[in-house]
Amino acid sequence: MGFLDSLLGRTKLPPSKEDALFAMSTAAVGLEASAGLQPAGRVGIVFKRLPPGRFDQLKQEIVDLLKLQGEGSLTVEDKTDDLGFEWLILDGADFQNAIAALHSAATSLMEDGLGDLLLAVAFKFTQNSRPVYWLYSYKQGNFYPFLPIGDHQRDNAEELRLSALAKPEGLPVEPQLERWYALWGIPV
Repeated sequence: MGFLDSLLGRTKLPPSKEDALFAMSTAAVGLEASAGLQPAGRVGIVFKRLPPGRFDQLKQEIVDLLKLQGEGSLTVEDKTDDLGFEWLILDGADFQNAIAALHSAATSLMEDGLGDLLLAVAFKFTQNSRPVYWLYSYKQGNFYPFLPIGDHQRDNAEELRLSALAKPEGLPVEPQLERWYALWGIPV
């Protein structure tokens, strides 16, 4: 970061560890066995909104890339959440293809110099018919569990248990609990 950046209050994000996304592919198998988590077949990537013209162009490029990467086994939809953040949601049975497609989308954004717009990836699982999310934070390069159980309530005890089960599976879990942000109303 240069002098002008610090003077103007700009901060440079640390380099992303987007390759850590692939840790979920192997950890999912172990989490299914140890915690009863079943992949729900839906994964979403959330990013900050771009100006309208550039957003439409980028969204179409990413959708085309994801469809190509998914080899027809993935469907792609876009949504805007209540806070105005953009989501690209992949739906399909092939969990490995979904992870590879998300990685390709993130890499595409970074190559265009828009990596700072990447916020998180939400992997949806089910556990005894309730939704369980594993969130990947691009800023921190780590995962953490999120279990909504009601109107702005979460199951903290189960989140801690799941994080303990995920560490031996090689999933980089965020060590600072205050960074386990709630994402209410995940459209995944």
